[in-house]
Amino acid sequence: MKLATKFEFSSGGVVYRKKDKTIEFLLGKHSGYHKWVLPKGLVEKGENPRETAIREVKEEIGVDGRIIDKKSLIEIEYFYFADLGHEHGVDAQGKKTERRTVRYQENGGGKVRIHKKVVFFLMEYIKGDPTKHGWEMEDASWFSAQTALNTLAFDSEKSALSKAVEKLSKF
Repeated sequence: MKLATKFEFSSGGVVYRKKDKTIEFLLGKHSGYHKWVLPKGLVEKGENPRETAIREVKEEIGVDGRIIDKKSLIEIEYFYFADLGHEHGVDAQGKKTERRTVRYQENGGGKVRIHKKVVFFLMEYIKGDPTKHGWEMEDASWFSAQTALNTLAFDSEKSALSKAVEKLSKF
């Protein structure tokens, strides 16, 4: 049986804050596949990737962030398998949201092959409480750079975080 392939374009943020003399990064634990990730989501019609990154950070991990460089940190591409459908929830602000992927390969899904491209932007934390994260995350928390690198589930997102650390070291 040949699997259908669908292309998705997403955008997200590597959110940081300065606390005392250290820099911390905000990660979320995804409620669909239960792994620690950077916040990201599909670029919606009428949005540019920077707008999407800001929206997704707010929806998924409950904070406002400011993009500090118009140029993305990194572009990554990968494939995964899932079952598509519609699952509804409420974001951190009480707005109804929708998840298009209802079961990931780790949870027995896998009818559709997804070719995904993601751009990540470096974002400075402005305000908000990550404990008031949206339904797409089961947890959200601040981590030191090294702990965040050890906690992130995917090598491509570790690369995004590493680029953020490198860029921030130059400021």
